[in-house]
Amino acid sequence: MKLGSQIRELRRAAGMTQEQLGEKLMVSPQAVSKWELDTGFPDINLIPMMANLFGVSIDTIFGFDIEKREEKIEQLRREAGKYFWDDPEKCEQMLLAAIEKYPTSDSLKADLLDLYITNAKEDKKDKKEAYLTKAAKLAGQLISEASDVFSLCRAKETLAEIYLRQDRYDDAKKLINSLPYMYPYMLRDKMRVTSDCLCGEDRLAEAKEWKVMETQELFIACAREGEGYYEIGDYESAIRSYTEAIDVIERFMKTKEVSYDAYPIRGTQSNHWSHYLCIAACHYKLGRSEECGRAIDRAHYIITHAWIGDAVWESDPDYYLDVYREEYHELRLDEYRPLEI
Repeated sequence: MKLGSQIRELRRAAGMTQEQLGEKLMVSPQAVSKWELDTGFPDINLIPMMANLFGVSIDTIFGFDIEKREEKIEQLRREAGKYFWDDPEKCEQMLLAAIEKYPTSDSLKADLLDLYITNAKEDKKDKKEAYLTKAAKLAGQLISEASDVFSLCRAKETLAEIYLRQDRYDDAKKLINSLPYMYPYMLRDKMRVTSDCLCGEDRLAEAKEWKVMETQELFIACAREGEGYYEIGDYESAIRSYTEAIDVIERFMKTKEVSYDAYPIRGTQSNHWSHYLCIAACHYKLGRSEECGRAIDRAHYIITHAWIGDAVWESDPDYYLDVYREEYHELRLDEYRPLEI
């Protein structure tokens, strides 16, 4: 971590403004601002004074314990992540507490942003607007402060999604156009480098994860292509794209039979049935009644079998079925056949 970022985090953790810190160190707020932006550096004699003010060691000021800090942040992320789906309110409180402790952590804020936007999409209570408001505020903060490209891109994507909900298409497009154009293979991360360079069990462990991630990327890309064709009225091409998405999903299922444990990534069940409904909608547009019916039947089978064994499905199947019903109506398939579930 750069010295400026460390000073900023410690100052915020201590609940001080730049003016208050400057006053205690007998320097101007502008000087503190320059330190935090790494456009200027404090006099070496001020470092012990800062350490004393913040109640930390001089090593901490210089970020020498950064590895321990990151380990603690990752542990907090893992603990909060356990409640992401089943208890979002508890997850939110845990992340907020972690951010209070580590106020400059982009990863913690990105996790909280993901929680907000996910619940804004899925919450069935009167909390959607509240989650959207929180998401918009946090996204704006990350866009102005984030130091890593992943958090910055996620924040811009989230804010663009919010603009689209507000019918601000041009604002969303402008924000999206400001994103970097970066192909995945150009990012030499741990997963790819381990798979390419190491051997045996080390290579295998990461290659398995890489395959799952790339499989997900591929079927999502095929589906997005299908959506594009559907929106311009090219229903034949849309069917081909959605069929490709389904082929990828079914090719990498653990078993041929639909079941809760058959999918490598939880949630792929919803992509699976959704693509069949989209194919049904295309056939309906083309006047193909029989093909439309077969696609609906397949989607119905998947939604009623793919979540059996999941705790949420067992206690509240409408949690999943409501999403199915909503998409069925949006695609106007009830004009062909009344909804059966």
